[in-house]
Amino acid sequence: MKKIILFTIFLFPILCFCQQTIQDKNKMCEILKEMLNNDQLHRDGEILGGSFGKKSEFSEREIDSVWKLQIKIDNANTEKLIQLTEKYGWISDDRIDCPKLNIWLIFRHSQRQYFEKISKLIVKENQEKRLNDFHFKLIKNHLEGRPKL
Repeated sequence: MKKIILFTIFLFPILCFCQQTIQDKNKMCEILKEMLNNDQLHRDGEILGGSFGKKSEFSEREIDSVWKLQIKIDNANTEKLIQLTEKYGWISDDRIDCPKLNIWLIFRHSQRQYFEKISKLIVKENQEKRLNDFHFKLIKNHLEGRPKL
């Protein structure tokens, strides 16, 4: 009896921390695509989506205001992707049959306050072979201040 109790006590935490199966892959695809659309909302817009190297016709104040809005979106997206990754593991295009997902962009646009948590997550997911080496390196590059690859 003692062996069963001890076995249960030690096994229970291990079972609780395993990733869950994604039941509705279509819904997950929709959620992640919406996050990606929001990620690009202002980056592709009129104010922030201008050509590199050209002087913007918008004031610095206008540009800063839009960046503040985008950063709020980025923070919400980052927090959501952290939660989803902790629950399900890295969610790749192939895993949910959702082509051109590029969900790694969410972590690539994350703010410094999330770097430590993201770093731990991506190392684990890369070691578990759920996050491929290329996307791992792109995210890690961002967490290290984007030195030249």
